[in-house]
Order: sequence, then C-alpha cells, then structure tokens
Amino acid sequence: MNKFELILKDKSKLKIWEYLDNGCAIGTMGYSEENIPLLQKLLESFAEQYGEIIDYDAAKEELLLYENKGKLFIYFDQLGNPISMNGCIYDYDNETVEFHSIEEKPLKNLYFYGLSTIPKYRGQGACRTLIKYAIAFAKYNNFDYVYARTDLVNSNSEWLMKKAGMEVCTFDDTIIAEWVPVTAEYGDYRLHMWKPLHEGLYLLPTTKAIYAQNDSQRNIITEIGPTKKLA
Repeated sequence: MNKFELILKDKSKLKIWEYLDNGCAIGTMGYSEENIPLLQKLLESFAEQYGEIIDYDAAKEELLLYENKGKLFIYFDQLGNPISMNGCIYDYDNETVEFHSIEEKPLKNLYFYGLSTIPKYRGQGACRTLIKYAIAFAKYNNFDYVYARTDLVNSNSEWLMKKAGMEVCTFDDTIIAEWVPVTAEYGDYRLHMWKPLHEGLYLLPTTKAIYAQNDSQRNIITEIGPTKKLA
C-alpha cells in the first residue's frame, strides 16, 4: 500500500512518514491532549500576522477539525521538534470562488487551511516542502484540486505556493478577491490560489466575489469594509 493511502487512513497521534536528506522529517499529527500545546505554538504566527488570539481552546478546536475533516502535515527538525505545518481540510467550500468540471461531476478538494512556520525557522524550505507533499498526497488519493487563501498583497505564502505550481484565481484577468474579517474592527483582503490535479476543471466567481487589479499594486476595484490595521 502506498504511503499516501496509508496517511489518508491513519489516525495516529503523531507519526513520521518520511525522513529527508537534511535530517528533518515529514509526519502527521492527530488529536491528543499533549498535541494541543504543540499546535498552539505553530499557530502563533497567525497571531503575529493577523492579530488573532491563539489560545489553548482555539488550538484544541483546530486540532479536532483536522482530526475529523482533514489531515495535519508537520515538518520536524533534526531533533524531532515540530517547526512547520500545513493543515488541510477535505472538501472545504468558500464564498467567492466556485470550481467546476466540464463533465459536471462532483469535485473533491484539499484546502490548505493552516500554513505556518515558527518564525526563527522561516526561509529554510519547510513550508515549501509541506505544500509539495500535500499536493502529492491529494493527487494520489484522487482529489480533483488543491486550493488555498492568502493575503492579496505582500504574501510569502503566495510565493511558496506558486513554486509548487499553484495559480492565483482570476476571472477575465482580474483577481477574484475576498474580504475576511479578523476581529470585530479589522480584517484583510485575500485571494485564492489553486492547482487542478485533473483535466477539464475551471473556476468561476460567485456573486459574493470582489475584484482586484491583476498587477503589482492589486488595488481593489470594488471597495468594501475597513482597511487592514497597519502597525
């Protein structure tokens, strides 16, 4: 049985699936009480970037989400410490982009819900490795496409996902954007990225989509909501 098929079925609390040439490893993390603080530490970058509160209960809720509806891929350093994550959700819908098949069949997707690296380990290729690993996992298990959501501008995640062959979702050469509230007062504009894993797939914006110019500035064409709080 292929390792990606085993990963799909596996419910281990913590398991290494592959050791890399640099001494690091790729594994998965399931639900357990002892894993909650580990995930909480990995999620701290979201608090740093978006101002979200990542406490024990929030980490517990997210870990249960991956346990029940997806898979949490982990990058471990040479000492076995989890330093990066790609949390994936199965068949996750969004409000601004619809994905279709010319055969009009139901589609299976893998959504990159939580992509994060502990700050001091950034720039070492951990996230990029996990993105490619999750895409291989999705392709082997017959998912139709992978997709993710990231900042409209100045996003390191966009660069990483492009390196893995993912593309920004556009319509008539205009970026399909979305307003995402982070707190009651602030939020941010996001875009979607995707990679079809089979032929005959296409996308369309929904009636809730807003649009941004497909250039270096990426100005919003239809303005909604307050702007992101700046430091």
